[in-house]
Amino acid sequence: MFKNRESAGVLLASKLLSYSNSNDVIVVALPRGGVPLAFEVANKLHVPLDIFFVKKIPSPYNKEVAVGSVTETGYYYTDNHAKKILHISDDYIEENIKEILEKMHEKRELYGRASLSYKDKTIIIVDDGIATGASMFLAIEALKNEGAKKLIVAVPVAPPTIVEKLKAQSDEVVVLEIPKNFQAVGQFYEDFHQLSDQEVIDILKFSGSLSTFT
Repeated sequence: MFKNRESAGVLLASKLLSYSNSNDVIVVALPRGGVPLAFEVANKLHVPLDIFFVKKIPSPYNKEVAVGSVTETGYYYTDNHAKKILHISDDYIEENIKEILEKMHEKRELYGRASLSYKDKTIIIVDDGIATGASMFLAIEALKNEGAKKLIVAVPVAPPTIVEKLKAQSDEVVVLEIPKNFQAVGQFYEDFHQLSDQEVIDILKFSGSLSTFT
């Protein structure tokens, strides 16, 4: 059980100290939940902090159900089985991708953080936990596509089956707890409130004031 995201981030950082003070390492948070943890990791390792957006493509019949995902770089995945069963057209997917990309670009501007170059960098991808892994797996593929030379996944908690899949897709996986009775990420935190945009903005501003990187 973790007290909150910040304390979980400190624990993660202690497992990643071999990457400290490296010119080719970037800590990348999946917003919003991953930002407080990634801040702690980047701060402890003295490396730059960035964010990377991954959003679901919603079903036209239930906005809570994903039929795919897209990253802010335009890299996307669709569930072809769901598309076929639900009779979802390519036009629907394309229109949603365009709309989601616009929203993600607006959000990055709101957060006041220009994206960094990932080419030939070692990327530590941080989130507050993993349930299905859909967002993380797509982020891994997208960052590979952006030229990252090494990808490390760092999260406080994830189920065993997902951890094994992550090991196959990334260069290194750091997970603090791998419970067999996993139900949801939030069950492993005392405080798992939904972060506001303002909280993210404040963390990123503070990160910028501490960092000498651009």
